[in-house]
Amino acid sequence: MKKGVLIRIAVLLICSMALTPLLISCVAAPAAEQPAAPESPAAPAPAPESSAPAERAVSFALWDENQYPVYEEICKKFTAETGISVDLQLTPWDQYWTKLDAAATAGNAADVFWMNVYMSKYYDAGVIEPIESYFTADGLNKDDYIKAMADLYSIDGKLVCMPKGLDVVVVAYNKAIFDKYGVAYPQEGWTWADMEKTGAALRDAIKAAGGEEYPLVMELDSQPSYLQFWIQDGVVPYGPDFTKTNFSDPAATKAFDDVMSLMDQGIMPSFTVLSDTKGTDLFISSRAAMVYVGSWKSVVLDGCSIASDIGLVTMPTRSVSNVCTLGGISFAINSSAADKDAAWQLVKYLGGEESNKMQAEGRIDIPALKSAQQYYAPAFQNIDPTAFVTQSGISTVYPFHARMFDWNNLQNDIVAQIWSKAVTPADGLKELAAEADAIIGG
Repeated sequence: MKKGVLIRIAVLLICSMALTPLLISCVAAPAAEQPAAPESPAAPAPAPESSAPAERAVSFALWDENQYPVYEEICKKFTAETGISVDLQLTPWDQYWTKLDAAATAGNAADVFWMNVYMSKYYDAGVIEPIESYFTADGLNKDDYIKAMADLYSIDGKLVCMPKGLDVVVVAYNKAIFDKYGVAYPQEGWTWADMEKTGAALRDAIKAAGGEEYPLVMELDSQPSYLQFWIQDGVVPYGPDFTKTNFSDPAATKAFDDVMSLMDQGIMPSFTVLSDTKGTDLFISSRAAMVYVGSWKSVVLDGCSIASDIGLVTMPTRSVSNVCTLGGISFAINSSAADKDAAWQLVKYLGGEESNKMQAEGRIDIPALKSAQQYYAPAFQNIDPTAFVTQSGISTVYPFHARMFDWNNLQNDIVAQIWSKAVTPADGLKELAAEADAIIGG
């Protein structure tokens, strides 16, 4: 296997060119001598022309097309209130980080941009302007935000980015498919073993009836699947001093073994199927009875054709718990922003009550701002989002390492090889641990 390519931003510190203002002075030519005429006083000198203030503008980059319409409305309202125009830039997730890296290196990244747990990479490279001083100067209070999110986006106790919302994972199920095959719905308090039995019952009933639905699907990226299972099995991904990883812990291997067992039993489709079509897409097209789904897909669930048949339940308990790693996005300020005050004004607005209310009512986020969480659940028209809110109370902060971006591509590559059975979970995770530990030690 090829070793992962280490991706590091080479942030160039470009000395700003001094712009020498052009001093324009209107000097009157001496008037021709005229006879004194006291009865006709000299006309006053013309008043200097007033120049209109320069228009203030800020650019703002994000990656989710489902959230884009809500942010269009938020930015329009911000502009109406402040006079600062916003250039809203949408870049799909699979291009977002490549574009950000290139733009940051060239010194022309957006003034404000979405950031996730990769924050430390961009902070260390000097791309992000920490907001702690702006935050405190304007009298804002960190206690107004969910602590796990404020902690996630702080370094050495200082706030670097503005918390946006909470990401949790639950299980969605299609009541119509369960009813069709006479299988009982999942219930709160269920376990992994219960889920396995439910999946097996669906498998057998579907096969007997000549159906084609899958009992269970997942999106096999880390957050919707194996990272959750690691934490629920008591795996601590990094040692206490963060000088090594615990990726090769036997409990970490077990999570992969258990998911692959579901594939082998016919409860889940193969990796080939799940890599061709997203689990959520299979679910909303009625091709799967259950799906592990993130709260970031809640608006998709609420607006899909099977919405009235969807039930939600918190994740089943594994060997230790059913705790959820609490992820979420934040708003970052570009350290090279031309008008940092305008960028801060936008970030402050995005993290404030009105913006969070609009995000919650748009069903795109469980707000990190505590006072705005009340607007989330009532906004849904077709599904009951209670399980998302309940799961957020059964959660822990997302585990991240300052160097994790350096082995992220390698991790994705190894995990894909595990799912496709090119390597065993034990061998794949052993290699990942060795490579990541070498990066940390280097």
